[in-house]
Amino acid sequence: MNDDLFDDGDPFDDPIWQQAAEMADALPRPARGYVTCPLAWLARVLPVVRTSDRLAVALLLYRRCLILRCRTVTLPNGELDKLGVGRNTKYRALATLKEAGAITIEAENGRAVRVTVHWFP
Repeated sequence: MNDDLFDDGDPFDDPIWQQAAEMADALPRPARGYVTCPLAWLARVLPVVRTSDRLAVALLLYRRCLILRCRTVTLPNGELDKLGVGRNTKYRALATLKEAGAITIEAENGRAVRVTVHWFP
């Protein structure tokens, strides 16, 4: 019998195993071309944003968090342009969400706005 099977250390200390453990608790990423969110999140955000354009901003923000597996993301204008939502509407929606306590905004001159989502299931 080979006694040196575990001489190299614990196999679960391997970074690949640790990454897999972190991903096991993550929410699933939406399929390409789809926007998804939990109904509880939608029920909480909908009364705050009040318009369809602002809801689109909130949904794309949430989707981006899922895709990047991070609560702090940027929200490029290009994704919104494809839906006919302008950058001014984006900034109004972000201001509304910030006022409600749903997000925090980090702005630097000449840099993309970084948004941290606090309302996350």
